[in-house]
Amino acid sequence: MKISYKEGETMVSKKVIIKSLVCTALTCSFATCALAADKDNGEKVQSSWMDRTDIGVAVQSTQKDNYRDYKTAVNPHHLSTPVVYHSEHSSSQKVKSQYFVETIQPIKHYDQDSKSVLFVQGRLEGNGGQKISRDAYWYGGNGARAYVQPSYYDKGETIEHDSLGVVGSVGVGYRRLSKHEHAYIGANAFYDYAFKDKFSRIGGGLEYVTGLNTISANIYHGLSEKKTEPYLFWNNVKIIPRADEFHDTMPGDPLADTDNGMLRYRYAYEHVLDGFNIRYTRDYKNARWVSTYIDVYQWKAKSPSEHPENMFYINQHKWNSIHGLKMGAKLNVTPHLAVDLGFNKNNVTSVEPYVSVMYTLGKSRYAYFGGKHSEDAMTTARSKMLDKVKRNEMVVESYKEHNYREHPWDHI
Repeated sequence: MKISYKEGETMVSKKVIIKSLVCTALTCSFATCALAADKDNGEKVQSSWMDRTDIGVAVQSTQKDNYRDYKTAVNPHHLSTPVVYHSEHSSSQKVKSQYFVETIQPIKHYDQDSKSVLFVQGRLEGNGGQKISRDAYWYGGNGARAYVQPSYYDKGETIEHDSLGVVGSVGVGYRRLSKHEHAYIGANAFYDYAFKDKFSRIGGGLEYVTGLNTISANIYHGLSEKKTEPYLFWNNVKIIPRADEFHDTMPGDPLADTDNGMLRYRYAYEHVLDGFNIRYTRDYKNARWVSTYIDVYQWKAKSPSEHPENMFYINQHKWNSIHGLKMGAKLNVTPHLAVDLGFNKNNVTSVEPYVSVMYTLGKSRYAYFGGKHSEDAMTTARSKMLDKVKRNEMVVESYKEHNYREHPWDHI
């Protein structure tokens, strides 16, 4: 898989600097409510609000697909000319960078004798979230005739994965230890907001930790939708490849809506996808600086039946759901520096590798360089009581469809 970088992406822009300042402000605000809760903490508890705050940068490969299917006559002006079918598909990769700050802090006093913790968690990220944009066009016969006798058609789609800009998340959670502190259960609720396009969603999650194993599940519900009902629009027919060869418009008025003219419709929507994910994380007793995970997820997209009847809705590359998995590992390289790397694969993209580099303002107890590698005894669940909740990013589906409909020439 070839990854191409845009020219100039290595330069630090003013926007990145502004986002970094905003991230720092968010960290300080959470720190204020956490200072009192950090008193008298024992060795088993992360002792400072800084130990629970990360600043990071991540890069991930994203995919762009172009589809085109069309049927043409070798010579459109002669009935005896054979019809030729064509199908084309191309894809390319690019790298998306992301900047973030994330923190988790106890709301009330928490120490080594506490049996439960109520916490708040926040995250602010630049170039966060994911927007799956689909721009489609149909050029062919009008109405039912297009299905009965589609003498000519040309249809295509461009599917691209991009970010949502600045995305903020804030949530609260509760965790309760078992009697002998070998396990805990937890629940949480979050609110996510994409500032640029004003998208929002809510989410809830459950957690179960026992020994070196962590199982968590989250559900997500989108609160935002932008929709444009089908409407007529005016455009030159030559924006469609070879349209002038197959289209018989009125002389002097290429946009005339006549029996030999065109009907043009446009339809668009954007909405935050509902979905869920289930994640399993494994720590290792003699290599506590390493944790591995697998994350299975699914997002519900719009089905063809949810679209207006007067739109053709090009769905040969359409999915009713996006489902896949992420596999990766987090490595604490030093007490301050951690790396999270892995890959993402679902039913609409090829394998997308990713890597995140995180700097902890405080210190991590376990690290390959300068930290502990193992514990003499099995670590209890208490040491994970203030680990950050793992959630999936906001996903938005964006769809635009352009319909160009005509009465084909009878001899094609």
